[in-house]
Amino acid sequence: MIKRAILLLCIASAVLPAFPFQAGPSGSDTPEFYFTRLVYPSGGGFGRGRNWATDYPEADYKFMWGVERMTNITVYPNENAVEVLDPKLFEFPYLYIVEPGRGGGMNLNPQQVKQVREYLDRGGFLHIDDFWGLEEFSNFQREMRKLFPDRPLEELSLNHEIFHSFFDVDKVVQIPGIRSACNGGPTWENPSDTKPRVFGISDENKRLMVMVTYNSDLGDAWEHMDNPCYPALYSGQAYRMGINFIVYAMSH
Repeated sequence: MIKRAILLLCIASAVLPAFPFQAGPSGSDTPEFYFTRLVYPSGGGFGRGRNWATDYPEADYKFMWGVERMTNITVYPNENAVEVLDPKLFEFPYLYIVEPGRGGGMNLNPQQVKQVREYLDRGGFLHIDDFWGLEEFSNFQREMRKLFPDRPLEELSLNHEIFHSFFDVDKVVQIPGIRSACNGGPTWENPSDTKPRVFGISDENKRLMVMVTYNSDLGDAWEHMDNPCYPALYSGQAYRMGINFIVYAMSH
């Protein structure tokens, strides 16, 4: 596993520049953090469903540009996608899942459920992002019940430590997709439920194992942070939230 103590020393020496970011990092140094996207089956399986690849790879490497510049963490500057049953999964303490509810939703088989549950029980952290409305939420809940029949999904208060691990986040901002953000449309995507909320699942020691940004699309904000039409209000919030998640995950 990546050494968390090294990462925290880098965070402690951080210098915080303002947005917008310029070019990405050189990637010449040994990485201390990999942003890892989980390749999961959805709908008809790996071949027929590619929900996992939404905003990929631009969101991943552009987010890493910001993390390196805002924290002095030396990051792996490219995309890093890993399939559920790949043994390398346990080398990366932070996983990102996108769009688990669209279509048939994420659909893990028993072997994959066992692998992801073991990963989380051994100290891994999972961020789930970009799903909208009650139908997609229901699909997402189905998968969480497979993983954690014994642990509740709870809405997090802004007093929770994860909102203050690096930046102080004092409100939940709905992060819209590129079309709404640039065209001035509604920030929500499905009228069945329009409120942005943040949920979590914790272990017996109250360590967050799963972080859920529902009715928001942090991935689009990372991907389009250098698009002149994408408002800095949303990209800035998405970077602050994402960096907080990383710092929390690597220090707990």
